[in-house]
Formats: sequence, C-alpha cells, structure tokens
Amino acid sequence: MTLGYHDQMRATLLVLMAAFSITTTGCSKQSGGAGRSTPAFDQRWTTLAQQGTEAVYIEDDGGEGFMGNVRRSQSAMAVKVPVKPDVKEDLLPEQPDREKVQQVVRQYLPGVKSCYVRMSRAGSPPSGKAIVSFQIAGSGQVQELKVDAPAFEGTSLSGCISSQVARWVFPASRKGVDGISYPFVFVGT
Repeated sequence: MTLGYHDQMRATLLVLMAAFSITTTGCSKQSGGAGRSTPAFDQRWTTLAQQGTEAVYIEDDGGEGFMGNVRRSQSAMAVKVPVKPDVKEDLLPEQPDREKVQQVVRQYLPGVKSCYVRMSRAGSPPSGKAIVSFQIAGSGQVQELKVDAPAFEGTSLSGCISSQVARWVFPASRKGVDGISYPFVFVGT
C-alpha cells in the first residue's frame, strides 16, 4: 500500500509526537523547564494530531540561512494576503477562507522562528512543543491569544511568540473565526 505525501507526513508526525512524548515523560525536573509537559497539554496535542492538524517544525538555524530548517508542506510557500479595510460589510465573507488563513500563518513564521533562535542562542532549553491558540476577529485582528508551552516555562519563548502572533492580520470577514490552534515543535541543534 502506497501512502500519499500528506498521509506520510501525518504518520511521521504521530511517530515523532509519540517519541517526543515518551522521551519527555518524567523529565519535569530538568533545568529551565526543558521536557516539561502536563496531561492537559498532552491531551490537546493528541486531539490536534487526531484532527489532522500538522505541527509546524522549527529548528535552530545552526549557522544555515534564517529559514534553512523550517519544515513545511509542499504548499507552504508564504503568500501575502491583502487586507482591504474599505470593503463594505455586506460584501465580506462570513468567515475568512481557510487557505488564506493558512497563507497568513505561513507568512509570519519567520517571526516565530526568530523567537526560538534568539532564545536558543541565549542558552535556554533547546527543544519542546507549544500550542498557539487564538481567535480571529471580523476585522482580521488576533484576539484571545494563548501560548501553551510547558517545556519552555521560565523562558522568554511564550512571551516572544505572543508578541509576534498579536501582530498578525488576517482577511476581514463578518464573523471571524473562533478556536484556532497551531502546534509547534521546536528542535534545537
């Protein structure tokens, strides 16, 4: 049986998540919070994986180009999505198009990577998982932002990611979107 590209990526992701979960279980006493996890976080992570949400892998650049090691799917090319504030309310879609939301997220990934690279170079814990959750208001602005990253407790990563994501702008719509979550895996070199 031959698996398609996305099926292979999901299978690889589930194996990596299971391996990462096994290696971090019981590691909560490591310095700086590396390897920490909570049952609630692990459950959210598992739920996202079961829904088919692909994790975004971000690695320290290790001397390569700034985006040298960001793993992304075939369609993950950053595309700028114009926001038209002068569009009449009745012409706006009910919610922003899912693909356009994905494009905006990919467009802003270098900012998230810069947070990790900066923290990693400061000698903080090198690896871990995070879930970034937020809502998109009708205006396209981010609301109700939360970064859940138990592995990076006590580091600057969560605050830096929050400040980056808070500036993201999505296409305007009439109702916006509730309950968006993106899993991230940060891998140090």
